[in-house]
Amino acid sequence: MLPIRQVAVNLRQLIPVFNSSAQDWAIDARLLRWLTFLWLFIGLVVLFSASYPSADAEFGDGMYYFKRQIISVILGLVAFNLVVNFPLRSVLEIADWFVILLLGVIFITLIPGVGTTTNGATRWIALGPFPLQPSELIKPFLVLQGARIFG
Repeated sequence: MLPIRQVAVNLRQLIPVFNSSAQDWAIDARLLRWLTFLWLFIGLVVLFSASYPSADAEFGDGMYYFKRQIISVILGLVAFNLVVNFPLRSVLEIADWFVILLLGVIFITLIPGVGTTTNGATRWIALGPFPLQPSELIKPFLVLQGARIFG
């Protein structure tokens, strides 16, 4: 069984801001990482300022969209950090399976009653209170497939 301190250190590595392994990266990669965090922060500020009045009018909570986006950001950063710390060969091996799986999920959105129509387009699947757009999830795996094919 792992000591509490070691578990806490391992959990801290899931959060990119606290991941100390990034200090070993090249300067370009570290700058790109911080630029990504800067754009993420700017996007959150813009979302907050633009959506507060409409969320307050629709849901009685001006922070409704902002809270949902924060949850998505946290999940995305943890998933990103898991992928970054995973061996590249393993990620490339499973990328083709994820492309096939996510293509199937994209086609599932076309089934009446399963896909959710938003602004006239049926591209979403509702998972409880969270909508999921499979076409967004497939993008990183398509990039990995391109790297695998052309590499």
